[in-house]
Amino acid sequence: MPSIGVISVNYMAHQQLCRCLASLKENCRDNLRFIVVDNSPVSEIDAITRAHPEIKAIVPGYNLGFAGGCNQGMAYALSQNLDYVLLLNPDTWTEHDFIHLLLDELAQEESRAMAGPKILRDTANRDVWYGGAEMNWWLGGPSQITDNRHDADGTAQPVPCLSGCAMLIKTSALTVIGMMPEEYFLYYEDTDYVQRFIQAGFGVVYVPGARLMHDVSSTVGFQSKKYVYYFSRNRVWLMRRWAKWYHFLVFMLYNTLVKIPGALIIFGLLRRRPELVIAYCQGYWHGISHNPEKTTKQMTLT
Repeated sequence: MPSIGVISVNYMAHQQLCRCLASLKENCRDNLRFIVVDNSPVSEIDAITRAHPEIKAIVPGYNLGFAGGCNQGMAYALSQNLDYVLLLNPDTWTEHDFIHLLLDELAQEESRAMAGPKILRDTANRDVWYGGAEMNWWLGGPSQITDNRHDADGTAQPVPCLSGCAMLIKTSALTVIGMMPEEYFLYYEDTDYVQRFIQAGFGVVYVPGARLMHDVSSTVGFQSKKYVYYFSRNRVWLMRRWAKWYHFLVFMLYNTLVKIPGALIIFGLLRRRPELVIAYCQGYWHGISHNPEKTTKQMTLT
């Protein structure tokens, strides 16, 4: 049975993480090794290990961001010669052995290196949050599919991006591609990472039969200042790095003429939250004025 390092980056979410780990133990029969990187300002490792003493705990001492935390966990998994790593958000949980279904799909073709499950909102209706993805380089890159259009026959679908919420990766491919880009700090680093795998010739698939529940944006907060800032900045960075020049030109016109006025209207006038307008514009400006290759992962709102 292949060995799998389940890597969760915790940021003040120890109760959700404990629920996540408990659901994996109950439902997943694979050879799992739990690796927790605690980015919390005050470490929550003691609370986590009381419930799950078998975890490998990594406490950097400061917030590394999502990618930085994942990289710490992946480095440890590589040092232990594990066969796979599963990047898994702490605010997720499962009712069945979704990991085994992802493993089966990766085993179908040697070139396949990444697989992700169908992700459902942790609500009464269980609406689809990630049901595959599309890429529109004209308007800003990735777009998650939030319906069941790819579920008809249950077969795995090649996709241009996965959600970092849950992605299973072969470590043999990981040693070729390297670590996740830390300069993003939060959001879009998963899309950038998948592009590197695809460009190197590896297959990336969405597996609709594998299902995962997700308490969406519970750790950062939907449309908080951080959420708006990083989405604004990092989308520009992603486009700068991967889009064709003509795609980038159209995207920048769209962002300038549509998205910024939209932020002023929605955040400023309708919701009366001018701080979100400022966060969006700061992110947009930093995306243009700062080179991601030369930006430290600690650059945040000013």
